[in-house]
Amino acid sequence: MAEAVVASVLEEALRQASERIAKKITEGKKLTSIDVIILLLDQINKRIDDTNRRIDDTNKRIDDLNTSLNKRIDDLSASLNKRIDDTNKRIDDLKEEVKLLRQEVSSIKSDIINLLKERLTGTGGP
Repeated sequence: MAEAVVASVLEEALRQASERIAKKITEGKKLTSIDVIILLLDQINKRIDDTNRRIDDTNKRIDDLNTSLNKRIDDLSASLNKRIDDTNKRIDDLKEEVKLLRQEVSSIKSDIINLLKERLTGTGGP
């Protein structure tokens, strides 16, 4: 908080000093070393501000990209989870079908064995 106030005060002081120096230049007066230093500081401050704005813009783009990628990852994850759930359901259904088929095959096998026993022993049948 204090840094922001100090920075704001310094920016205003540089701006006012730069305006006074610009007035000196338009009047054709000679600049002192301090005047030149103040102009340099003002230019450096402006470049720092521009760089900070570009960094802020880049950070915003990175944040937007991060948000977009996270949304796409979440959507993909939800889609994959649904597909996995659907596949698991189909596997469970197939397991049940195989179980029923085994029971049916076992029943048929038992019936065939009983029929063969009856034919071999000669009990019943045509």
